[in-house]
Amino acid sequence: MRALAVTAVVLYHLNPAWLPGGYLGVDVFFVISGFLITRLLIAERATTGRISLRQFWIRRARRILSPLLPMLFVTVAATALVDRSMLHALRTEVLGALSFTSNWVQISEHQSYFAKYGPPSLLQHLWSLAVEEQFYVIWPAIVIAVLYWCLRKTRVSGSHAVAIVAGVGALTSATAMAALYQPGTDPSPIYYSTVTHAAGLFTGAVLAVAWPAVEASLLRWSLNGYSLRGALAGVGLFVVALGYWLLDEYGSATYQGGILAVSAACALLIVGAGHGTTTIGRLLSRPSVCWVGARSYGLYLWHWPVFVLGDRILGHRTLMVAAVEVAVAVLLAAGSYRWIERPVLRHGYRAALHAGWRAVRGGRAGRLLVAGAALATSVFVLASLVWAPPPPLTGLDKQLAEALAVQAAQEASAAPTPPLPAVATPAAGTDTAPEPVGPPPGDQISAVGDSVMLASSLALRDRLPGIWIDAVTNRGMQAAPDILASLAANGLLRPVVLLGLGTNGAFPRELLENILETLGPDRKVFLVNLYLHDRPWTDGVNQTLTEVALAHPANVHLIDWQSAVSGHEDLLYDDHIHPQPGAGADLYAETVIEAMIEAEKPAPPPPPVVAPDPVVNVSPGPSPQPSAAPRRDGTAEFGFAAVVLVVLLVMPVTVLARAYAAGLTGFPAAVLPGTPPQVGARDCASAACTLFALPTRARSPPTGFAPVADADPLPKGRGVPRLLVFGEVYADPRR
Repeated sequence: MRALAVTAVVLYHLNPAWLPGGYLGVDVFFVISGFLITRLLIAERATTGRISLRQFWIRRARRILSPLLPMLFVTVAATALVDRSMLHALRTEVLGALSFTSNWVQISEHQSYFAKYGPPSLLQHLWSLAVEEQFYVIWPAIVIAVLYWCLRKTRVSGSHAVAIVAGVGALTSATAMAALYQPGTDPSPIYYSTVTHAAGLFTGAVLAVAWPAVEASLLRWSLNGYSLRGALAGVGLFVVALGYWLLDEYGSATYQGGILAVSAACALLIVGAGHGTTTIGRLLSRPSVCWVGARSYGLYLWHWPVFVLGDRILGHRTLMVAAVEVAVAVLLAAGSYRWIERPVLRHGYRAALHAGWRAVRGGRAGRLLVAGAALATSVFVLASLVWAPPPPLTGLDKQLAEALAVQAAQEASAAPTPPLPAVATPAAGTDTAPEPVGPPPGDQISAVGDSVMLASSLALRDRLPGIWIDAVTNRGMQAAPDILASLAANGLLRPVVLLGLGTNGAFPRELLENILETLGPDRKVFLVNLYLHDRPWTDGVNQTLTEVALAHPANVHLIDWQSAVSGHEDLLYDDHIHPQPGAGADLYAETVIEAMIEAEKPAPPPPPVVAPDPVVNVSPGPSPQPSAAPRRDGTAEFGFAAVVLVVLLVMPVTVLARAYAAGLTGFPAAVLPGTPPQVGARDCASAACTLFALPTRARSPPTGFAPVADADPLPKGRGVPRLLVFGEVYADPRR
């Protein structure tokens, strides 16, 4: 199962189009982790009567830190050699990795896990490790508290109380994620958060407590447990695969129950295939799959830095480049498992270091050489982090800084808006040619925008002298009411208002309607739509702007920046968002001016009414309505598949219920055609389960695995599934 999870994550990171829901492999890791950790705690309590937090955290440190520290060490050294401009950001990321707060660091720095623009973070993938480590710190203490409370205060079984607490935790986390998710916005904050993304960990904890009861039920209701196990394994694998394929990162179904559904399906897969006695279990227990699963933690740690630095070295990722990057990541993970992870897990850090020191060839000279190389490399890594140069200013940074300086000078010399110039009325009978229509004077325009408008502000000032521009980076439409109120209070809110907001996130239509109501019907308002490369809220924001402009044709006009720049992406920076100085900024200003000129033109007279043809009377078709481009969302497909799955599950249960209600010892031929009149009750249950079970045969579980460290001391049949055991380790999510 770990092999399936890490393969899905690697494919998603290579190219999200290959497996849109591959990021859900992390949630499969979460379920396995919550299951195994809770089983270890309960087993320790059952055998020793207590839970030692010290020993628990020592085992976690051996498992987690042994491959993590070398990965951080090598990543910093390679970054210093490949691209020193990334070291400044890497310094904060390393601190987050060592303190297991990477997810909160990325939330505070507004890093997106899904949007593919700008240079990616080298340690972005460690957010999931931070979530698990925070769970490892908090959950054992909760388990101890619940067991102690049940022992002293109630007669409720302690394990049952733990399962109830874990179930409440899973539902609470999933509900918080669904409630905080806003369609059309970047879901990275709720995806990173421990509070909203702990459903998988708690689901695994529930299964850990329920495992003995599930095992007993499997043996009671099916022939040797194999038929029903095959059915559960098939259902679990089907739903997990369905989530991998349909639940893309921006779909509502993902955050409004999809992640919880995949976590529950993973629990079913553990129950059905965990012992390796079913067809799916035997496939997942093959040596090649187990080899990948044993090294899955190291592969997860190494693959992302290799991908990021590989793209910097090899350029655009082709199929050949992807194959090379995957091969390097697999080799590093295999070496880490062979020479670092296994020795530390078997002997501890001190003994493993002594054994490695004794294994150095060349005697004293060889050991001194190795020690000197390690010391020099350590000094190089620490010096690279401490004296990391600030990232160089890009062309966009310089352009925005220059625009901000001009804007600051404008604010320092702010003056009230001058009155509109008087327009001379021609005398009666005077034959004058119509004056050409132009944009409104710049001193009658107030512009409020984000970084796109800021990048184009110098060109706007050149073509509209006197325009008041208030534009900054990372601004959304939600800030507009306060800014406009401040401009009005200072006498700077002019008859024409230009709004260029929406680049940094979606907003409700009601917000824009309230802004227009505050501005009043006497002001002309121009709304600039968006051209964004791959942000999910583009279509929604553009649709809202279009609908609002059509709803207020008298004084609200749309500026179609999206159409103007389409086909001219060479005028934008590499982020495909901000216009470059010169031609790019000029195009933005010209698009704004042309829309204002078009709005100044008098409305054309209505077309003459033409009587319908008495012979052929074809009514005109409906006027086209603006609509957002359809976006792939697996909600409908996932829901339909879930309904089909429920029907398949209900079928055998219905057959059993009918037999039981009739009080028969077997099925009549009318229920299952072709059956003898009298069939035993045991065969009845087996036949019902076989209606949807995968073909299985009773085989003894595969043998040949090495003894397991931290083995579950519970009786046979109540331990950890063999499918989750790889070599010596099974207590963490990626190994």
